[in-house]
Amino acid sequence: MKKFATLLPNYWLAETPQTLASRRLGRQSAERERISEINGNFLIKKLQANLSFHQVCLQSGII
Repeated sequence: MKKFATLLPNYWLAETPQTLASRRLGRQSAERERISEINGNFLIKKLQANLSFHQVCLQSGII
């Protein structure tokens, strides 16, 4: 196998199925983290809006 491997370009050896799979998993993990961050930011904004609404209601005597 070594005889054939020396004929291949250097980058070919780095692109084994295992490295491709781990790179794909890394991208999927990064995408999940990005979506989680978006969901977290959305939740924070929604909670802040609800808090502001309740503060306005309290100040105006509605509640």
